[in-house]
Amino acid sequence: MKKNTKLLLFGLSAAAGAAVTAAALDTRLKTVHYKVGSPKINGSVRIAFISDLHNTLYGRGQSQIVGEVDKARPDIVIFGGDLADKTQSVLPGNAIILVRALAAKYPCFYTIGNHESSRGDSKRLKRIFSDMGVTVLEGSGKTIELNGSKIEICGIYDAHTADYDEQRGFVSQLDEVTDIDSENYRILIAHFPEQIEEYLKGGFDMVLSGHAHGGQWAVPGLINGVFAPGQGLFPKYAGGLYTHGDTVHIVSRGLWKPSTPLAVPRIFVRPELVFITIDNYE
Repeated sequence: MKKNTKLLLFGLSAAAGAAVTAAALDTRLKTVHYKVGSPKINGSVRIAFISDLHNTLYGRGQSQIVGEVDKARPDIVIFGGDLADKTQSVLPGNAIILVRALAAKYPCFYTIGNHESSRGDSKRLKRIFSDMGVTVLEGSGKTIELNGSKIEICGIYDAHTADYDEQRGFVSQLDEVTDIDSENYRILIAHFPEQIEEYLKGGFDMVLSGHAHGGQWAVPGLINGVFAPGQGLFPKYAGGLYTHGDTVHIVSRGLWKPSTPLAVPRIFVRPELVFITIDNYE
């Protein structure tokens, strides 16, 4: 083989390897759109679902996320937990910037994740977000009307958390929001996707989760995630849309991205911002 040919092949191999590496480690913001239907919906409803930010910054004033949300023009914004990060002792300023910007424009709903819980200041964060006009949900729900459809939005920390009631004793948050006979379209915000079998007992049309970070690593077309907390190797619910009878389960791959060279990289799992359109069809 001639020297020039060898050099050409080497150059092409190096370029191909560099391209694959760049694609594997790509942390640019990605938007994902899902469309689902239900006979309970009269007019189309659009949701922006934001999960697992972990206080990551996307442009000055969170301009990248806010710009994509504004472009999609959702009816509501749902925050699915882990806006803050447990490794940071200070208030999550980047998360607060994002929530403030979106709460000024859209009805917003929020349920905490394990990182807010682990920080020890979740009550303070919930109060900050509530003061911005965000509806904070934990073992509670709120019914709103959107485009002629009644939507009930509920939130829990997890399927096993119980709150104390003076008359009833300890009652699980999931029991508090369970209603299998409701005629409203019911959405549950529940951070941990591996608990879906428990959530399905609550009579929800849609469950929104995060936590798995897309399994952190993926192999396009072959493996949808390698490892997720609470699920272990090759998680069943790493990210995407899953159906369980009449219930749709959407798991966001989250918005966290590595901020230091020592952080575990995302491989073929780009940070994602999720948009969901619900239409009227069987």
